[in-house]
Order: sequence, then C-alpha cells, then structure tokens
Amino acid sequence: MVKVAVRSTNDKIDDVRITGDFFSHPEGVIEELERKLVGLRRIEVGEAVRGGLGSGTLVIGFNPQELIAMIEECTK
Repeated sequence: MVKVAVRSTNDKIDDVRITGDFFSHPEGVIEELERKLVGLRRIEVGEAVRGGLGSGTLVIGFNPQELIAMIEECTK
C-alpha cells in the first residue's frame, strides 16, 4: 500500500509525501524524489518520476507509472 499526499497551488506542487509499505534502494531515493517534485507542474511529474526512479533504482511495492498516476490524481 502506498499513500501519496500532495499540496499544490496553481498547478504547481508545493509539497509531496510518499509513504506506505514499500521498499526502495538506494536508501533516500524517495526523499530525493519528493524534493525534486516540489515546484513542478502536473505535466512535469511523469518525467521527474521516471528520472528519479530510473536506472540503478529498485522499488518494490509500486512502479513508476502507478506513482505518476497517484501524484497526478492528487493535483487535479
């Protein structure tokens, strides 16, 4: 189970928290992704997530496309 909480203003992300029952490696990759997402518009989320969870990153519990969908849904 993954929980995504997003606070946004005028289509820009002010804050995002990704929590839940998942595993990620390297350690800190989710926190780094959260920082990268702040200030982005909804349309920029996909590229940022795919880049942040790209090569060399292991996530068990969700895939990048699922996370993109959750974040975009929160910013509607």
